[in-house]
Amino acid sequence: MSECYDATATTVAPSSEFVDTDGDGYAETIVTDTDGDGYVDEVLTDIDGDGLVDIGEVDTDGDGHADVVAVDSDRDGVADVAFVDTDFDGTADAVVTADGGPFPSGSGGEEPYTVPDDAARS
Repeated sequence: MSECYDATATTVAPSSEFVDTDGDGYAETIVTDTDGDGYVDEVLTDIDGDGLVDIGEVDTDGDGHADVVAVDSDRDGVADVAFVDTDFDGTADAVVTADGGPFPSGSGGEEPYTVPDDAARS
């Protein structure tokens, strides 16, 4: 999930945190613990300041890890691609585009898109 919050922060009631990273008075990120269990359930980020969510991360099973990450890359308010962890193991195993089709792989073959691990990103 996003690096701008602590997923293990303890809370006693449902809460939302509004993060204004550039000091313009508008929240770029909204962090929500909907059930008060101390784990963040949802992170919504507006990268370009237009008031629409550009990246949404949702923890559906309460384990502190995003199970769905949706990205709106063309800034029209509709997610263009969603990375989904259907078996809740912490790794996206389904990638779906806005039209419901599979995410195109870089090889042009039938291989599914894979999300790089942390070691591959550095």
